[in-house]
Order: sequence, then structure tokens, then C-alpha cells
Amino acid sequence: MNKALRVPWRLLSFGVAWILAQGIAESVLGPLFGAISRSVGESVPAYPWSSLIGVAAACYVALRFVDDVPWTVMALGEGAWQWRRLAGGVLVGSAAIAGTAAILWGLGALRFENMPNGGIDSAALVEDGWGGTALRLLLLLGPAALWEELVFRGYLYAVADEAAGRWVARLSSSVAFGAVHLMNPGANVRTTVVVMLAGLCLCLVRERTGSLPAAWSAHLAWNWVMAAVLHVPVSGLPFATPGYRAALHGSEWITGGDWGPEGGLVAMLVLSGSLAVGLRRSGTLAQT
Repeated sequence: MNKALRVPWRLLSFGVAWILAQGIAESVLGPLFGAISRSVGESVPAYPWSSLIGVAAACYVALRFVDDVPWTVMALGEGAWQWRRLAGGVLVGSAAIAGTAAILWGLGALRFENMPNGGIDSAALVEDGWGGTALRLLLLLGPAALWEELVFRGYLYAVADEAAGRWVARLSSSVAFGAVHLMNPGANVRTTVVVMLAGLCLCLVRERTGSLPAAWSAHLAWNWVMAAVLHVPVSGLPFATPGYRAALHGSEWITGGDWGPEGGLVAMLVLSGSLAVGLRRSGTLAQT
């Protein structure tokens, strides 16, 4: 079958398997997480885990029964979960968002403020100390970042790469990644461009390490540092801010405003610079 003709069929099969598997996961996890929410007195969302189960199942069905290819096409081969690769991803993601915050702080656009009574900005988490909140954020953001990586830098990237080459895989997966985030509160053209740039950077992490989990750890570190360390919104979504928060001041074009520091010009410049360095080191700038 022609590769171009196979692509829609493969993506459709993946999507159907995802919907069915996630629906089953939600029917099982919904009552369980409901009981947990009632016992702890707060809402404990099941959707990151049900989404992860749905996507993982869809990847298995697609690779095993539709494509008949190994997991290595998704950079999930032997050694993909080595701690060095995961640590490298954490370092890259943390450095990128820390650099963004540092520039904003140097410009006077980011200032830390005390938050009385725990400063809870979201009903999703109850008032708690830093450690408890940071752990819960890890359990929330971890599966969310993993299912996104399995979809965008995983299966979608693999299908596009086979059909049309690496640059099409990078661009198509990153555009889809940005489009999904248009559903978040406060999303606009500027924030979508930044998310696409982040997607391109994550593609390079996947390629240079040969590890999708490394891209996941970079993605998770970026989000977790914002939510648990800086106490700022993540892609427009607010979280708990126990004790303090990093408040953004000035033009939203510069700071990202209510979307968080990842949605402004500074983040765009940091990601663009990271992308240029990554491409130069991989030698792809010279490719035609």
C-alpha cells in the first residue's frame, strides 16, 4: 500500500483505539478516583491517568496489529528509560524554564510574592505545604506529559517520519501539539507559536538521545518547575501556590500573563535559541 494512503488509515486506527481504551479506563478509574476525592476532601482528577492508559493502549494496538513494527520506531527501544537519559531531559527542561524565569526576573517582570494561607489558586488541590503540593503536582503532571509525548513525539512523529521524512515529522507533530493547547484557557496565536517551538525542541531531545522518555522528562521538568517551584500557571492552567508565587508584571507579550511565563516573548526567544543550538549541533541546518 502507498505510504501516503496508509497514513490516514493508521492515524484513524490509532484514534479509534485511543477513544475506546480511554473510555474503558475512565469507567474503571472514575469511581476509584471519586472515592479517593471524597476520602481526602478534594478533587483528585483521573483524566491524566485515563488519558495515559488510553494512549498507551492505542500505541500497542497500532504498532502490534496495524503497523506490525517494534516499539523502537517510537524511540522506546532498549535503554530508552536509562536514568542518564532521563536526567539529561530533566536538566534540559529545567534549564530552559529557569533561564526564561531568570531573564524575566532580571527585566523586573517577575517578582516573588508571599501568599497568605497557602494561596490556593485552584480548587484542584487543597491547602498544604510545599512538599505535599509538589508531590501531588508530580502525580498530576507526570502522566499528562507522558501521554502527550506518546502521541506527538511518539506515534504521530513515527508515522510522519516514515511517510515523509524527519522535517515533516518535526513540523506536523509540533503543529498538532500547539493546536491541542488551543483548548486551554487564554490560548491565542502567540501562545500557540511558543508551544510549537517547545514541540520542536522536544523533537530534538527525542532525536539526539534516541529516547522518547528523555523528551518526557524534559517536558515534565519544564511544567513541574513552573507549577511547583515558581507557582505560576502552566499553559493557562492555575495550580496551588503554597507560601509564595512568582507574579508576572508588564506586557503579556513579554511575560505570557495569565498563560504563564512559557507564553511570552522571552520564552519564545529562549526556545528559539535552544532550537538553533540543537539543530546546529545535530548538523541538520546544513541538510536540504
